[in-house]
Amino acid sequence: MPTPWSRKSDRRYGAAPKADAPAPDTESDQAELLGQILDRMAEGVLVLDHDLKPVLANRAARDLLGLRNDELPPRVPSEDLLAVAATARDEDAERDATLRLFFPADSTLQVRAAPLSHGRLLITLRDVTQELMSQRVRKEFVSHASHELKSPVASMQALAEAVHKALEDDPEAARRFSERLVAESDRLGRLVGDLLDLSRLEDAGTALTEAVNIAAIVRDEVDQATPSAAEKRIHLKARCSDDVWLRGDEQQLRLLVRNLLENAIRYTHDDGHVDLDVTTTGGHAVVTVRDDGMGIPRDVQARVFERFYRIDRARSRERGGTGLGLAIVKHVAELHGGRVEVSSELGEGSTFTAHLPLPPSEDRVRSIAG
Repeated sequence: MPTPWSRKSDRRYGAAPKADAPAPDTESDQAELLGQILDRMAEGVLVLDHDLKPVLANRAARDLLGLRNDELPPRVPSEDLLAVAATARDEDAERDATLRLFFPADSTLQVRAAPLSHGRLLITLRDVTQELMSQRVRKEFVSHASHELKSPVASMQALAEAVHKALEDDPEAARRFSERLVAESDRLGRLVGDLLDLSRLEDAGTALTEAVNIAAIVRDEVDQATPSAAEKRIHLKARCSDDVWLRGDEQQLRLLVRNLLENAIRYTHDDGHVDLDVTTTGGHAVVTVRDDGMGIPRDVQARVFERFYRIDRARSRERGGTGLGLAIVKHVAELHGGRVEVSSELGEGSTFTAHLPLPPSEDRVRSIAG
């Protein structure tokens, strides 16, 4: 009876090899197998002799250190790595270090040097560049979020105290303070909501691939935005008579359209205009939102999609902006394999355009959607 660890019973490792498959029993076969294993490892593996000359390097190590594939150099092109190796050799003990290399690319490597027999050294290399970058981005995000949350919370605390003191002596002041308290709580709610939306998008990895009618989403979101546009007497118009089907995530695409609309309405003057079009061209659905608002200076247009970036922080907070709306738009577009662009002239308005790839056959997706 097979044991729980036999090839036949352990389905995690796939089917057992055929009975007639030859086993690597010769030295040359085993050396070839070892070479294949080393070259398929994600970690770099480097072996140095007692003089710190490289005698073996797998494919990952060659790529990380910029070594040629046909022959090994007499010396590793990194003095920092050689210093770690020399310490491990001289002290006959394992040594770990995190090194930054500038050749063949700017990268950060986690290095471990371990002594072997006959004075040789085993060096393992792991590229942690992206990992450290992600950690830095997360720290910056938490720092920015904490700073943004601190302001409305402090305002709400101060206003609550003012309301409490003014209730008996000055009811009119208490009413004004309470109105401001409501506004600050709304602002805090929007900020928390945007933070949660962005967090969910970053955790999503990829968008769902359900059939989604982007034109129907636009019509619905325009209806939802009409009251806020009416408060500023903004003329809001959408042109998307035909249905346009995509493969994607409906909730994410709603976030994209909603944030583009809210951004346009927020930064358009009273009695202004906001137009939204949905067209198809070049294998893409194109969602365009135009306004005749304050516009964006040319030198900062590339930064408007950054998280928490504001051209004018004071005016943005005054208008209720969180600094996350356009970052959400960019993230949704990229999750769907698309992109978002901005064109603007200061004082003349802005145009935001999202390009979202259409499926290979729009008719097929429409039939799937029923």
